[in-house]
Amino acid sequence: MRNWLKTALFVSALSPSLISVALARVWDKGGLTWDALWYAVPGFAGILVVRYIVDALRWNGETFPITLKKVEANDTLMLGIVATYFVPFIGKAIDITVGAVLAMLALGAVVLWMMSAIPANPVMRVLGYRFYKAEAANGVVYTLITQRDLLDPKQVRTVKRISGSMLLEVV
Repeated sequence: MRNWLKTALFVSALSPSLISVALARVWDKGGLTWDALWYAVPGFAGILVVRYIVDALRWNGETFPITLKKVEANDTLMLGIVATYFVPFIGKAIDITVGAVLAMLALGAVVLWMMSAIPANPVMRVLGYRFYKAEAANGVVYTLITQRDLLDPKQVRTVKRISGSMLLEVV
């Protein structure tokens, strides 16, 4: 489990922006076109890759114990990534209707509502994962991905390594 897994997880955060481009193309053309499918298929594939990587790590990753001194929410780049989801619609700003504005506001509200511990990857957040900055007892700082709200570092006992700097908690 090396850095390509970490890279794949970060790139997958942009998958919804591909789906947004596909929706903007459908909106522009008035229906589904091959052009829209060229964006939608990789967008949905990117979301499925996240699920596959996490499941593969759970079943096949090397488990090791860890003692953490400190954990804190890691919210780097979340709002910037979420903003990219709306970029394709900005190009259509001239044609935006009240319904489209309400739909975008509702989507933004749902995303902001789900960000109690703002993760670095909105796709993983929708799948129930949270990102934390975690300091191990030996002083090494990791990005910890877990499905729990962490308040006490002692809650984490075993993890699986995604890369040299990222860990997945085994719950």
